[in-house]
Amino acid sequence: MELMKNLILLITIALTLSCCDNDDDNSGDTLPPATQTGANTVGCLVNGQVFLPKSEGINPAVVVNYEFINGDFFFTLRFSDLRNSSNEGVRLRTQRVDLQTGEIYILNMNTIDNGDFSGSGAEYQTSLSNEYLTNSSFTGELSITRVDTVNSIISGTFWFDAINTNGVIVEIREGRFDYVY
Repeated sequence: MELMKNLILLITIALTLSCCDNDDDNSGDTLPPATQTGANTVGCLVNGQVFLPKSEGINPAVVVNYEFINGDFFFTLRFSDLRNSSNEGVRLRTQRVDLQTGEIYILNMNTIDNGDFSGSGAEYQTSLSNEYLTNSSFTGELSITRVDTVNSIISGTFWFDAINTNGVIVEIREGRFDYVY
């Protein structure tokens, strides 16, 4: 009888432990699906870890703009983790580029030093003083899967490598967004 009780206890413990979620990021977060419906979703992997927008306070965790100004198109997507006064965020930016569905744009501009550029660039920031930027050596791609100016929907995927002033490289992978702007 004692052997049977111990066996049942062992099986119960084994089943309980097998149901535990031991994800590396301990948040249970997963990337949103890559959609083109205006679902207002965005996310990516930062060095293999899921990065999603998180809000705290009154500031928006996601800002998306696709604007026509003085004869040129300008696109900005920025999403951030604003919890605990964090400034961690990802930004994609195109200037003077008429984005087209089905096209791929090279992210190779430094969005800080070349503030008035024509082309596309990306940035990852961990704090106000630690920014990783794309440039001619550390690049990526922005693939537009939908541009709908009638319904104000922009969707796409992205990846990029960027470098900070200390020579540290960050890898952004499996990025996707689907937003009403």
